[in-house]
Amino acid sequence: MKVSIQWLEEVIGTSLDVEAAAHLLTMGGLEVEHAEPVAGAFNQVVVAQVLSVAPHPNADKLRVTSVDVGSGSPLQIVCGAPNVAAGQRVPCALIGATLGSGPGALAIKAAKLRGVESAGMLCSARELGLSEDHSGLMVLPADAPVGADIRAYLQLSDTLLTLKLTPNRGDCLSTLGAARDLAVLMGRPLPALSAPPVVAALEDKREIRIAEPAACGYYAGRVIRGLNPSARTPDWLARRLERAGLRPKSPLVDITNYVMLECGQPLHAFDQDKLSGAITVRHAGPSEEFILLNEQKAEPIPGLLVVADESGPQALAGIMGGQASMVSESTTSVFLESAFFAPSAIQGRAKALMITSDAAYRFERGVDFAGAKAALERASALVLEICGGAAGPVTEARGNLPARSPVRVRPERVRALLGYDVADADMRTILGRLGCAVAPAEGGFSVVAPTWRFDLDIEADFVEEVARVQGHDERRTVRGK
Repeated sequence: MKVSIQWLEEVIGTSLDVEAAAHLLTMGGLEVEHAEPVAGAFNQVVVAQVLSVAPHPNADKLRVTSVDVGSGSPLQIVCGAPNVAAGQRVPCALIGATLGSGPGALAIKAAKLRGVESAGMLCSARELGLSEDHSGLMVLPADAPVGADIRAYLQLSDTLLTLKLTPNRGDCLSTLGAARDLAVLMGRPLPALSAPPVVAALEDKREIRIAEPAACGYYAGRVIRGLNPSARTPDWLARRLERAGLRPKSPLVDITNYVMLECGQPLHAFDQDKLSGAITVRHAGPSEEFILLNEQKAEPIPGLLVVADESGPQALAGIMGGQASMVSESTTSVFLESAFFAPSAIQGRAKALMITSDAAYRFERGVDFAGAKAALERASALVLEICGGAAGPVTEARGNLPARSPVRVRPERVRALLGYDVADADMRTILGRLGCAVAPAEGGFSVVAPTWRFDLDIEADFVEEVARVQGHDERRTVRGK
């Protein structure tokens, strides 16, 4: 999983030293395999507007451009990119700029190209170290501010951390999850998803039923109407998806993916006008088949959970939506879903059907069942902000949520297992910082794990947490055998 340092800083609320953060995460059990800048080394590259393009008098494949870089006087730059056109806003390396580092770095100087003076260089994404694409200039949005520093405008002073997560740490499959763990290790307050409730402006709603309460503990949704089909995904959101390894597709799909990356909660958007009647979470019937978003046929297998309307299955619960109710470029109304599906209800189903999905990967490991409604509110707000429209009220149904039973943690047992001294007060502080509810109990503490931690079940699990948060290199007194 890839996590942006800038995004972590935003969630945690403080600046981070990349090396220190990577070391802390690794020592805390979230191994950082790799840390890489999102862009190559370069300086003095600004947003430029191409004012005019003319043929080069001495070279068929070159063009002579006039560009505005915000300095007051246009620059003449010779360009060989096949896609250069008047009106574009593109990156421009000014005289004195350096692209790259080390022996292969390119210094931009005033030059003559086939007899024509050139005062800079218009750049492709590859020349900025953003991708391997060098088929043409990197075309920027039409509202990119002329003269702005590209590194600041595209937020390129960022580093991506590649985390190698163990299967039990599904709670860290999001920026919020990684930030939460980093905050614990740093001794900072636990961050939370900011998701104020969206005020309903419509009365439209869809009834929800849960026929399998053991498999679906919670299901919520809301209708949003009046969406603008011409809306586009904002550049800031598209960049965050791309840095996480996802390709932007359309605003509605991108918003659900973004919220999943932000807080770990998978969501799904159905085309409201393609649904009929109530939504029911149930097991698939023996002859129910339907086509998924990836064009694969979903064939019923034992225990396969589906989200159905009155006409039949519309999605594989917790795995993938169906084509019959998928959103498209002409969608103007959606039913937005957020749910908690029990890991046991999802585990093995995607593999049996030979399907890979980000949603199944998370639900199989356990998703924060207390955060589903907040994720729906967050996604709703983004849909209204980006696509317009008006929202109806949230409708909910509840099944059986996971029990959070108290576990007795005995300080003497903790010290015996760790082999070194840890004060009782320090143990309690650490467990509290993790988001656990801690109360006095006979022989120690009664500890209840937070709703996002599915890996904390027995006393030894909490002993391990004390060790990794405190850090073995921080112990002061080693106990004898």
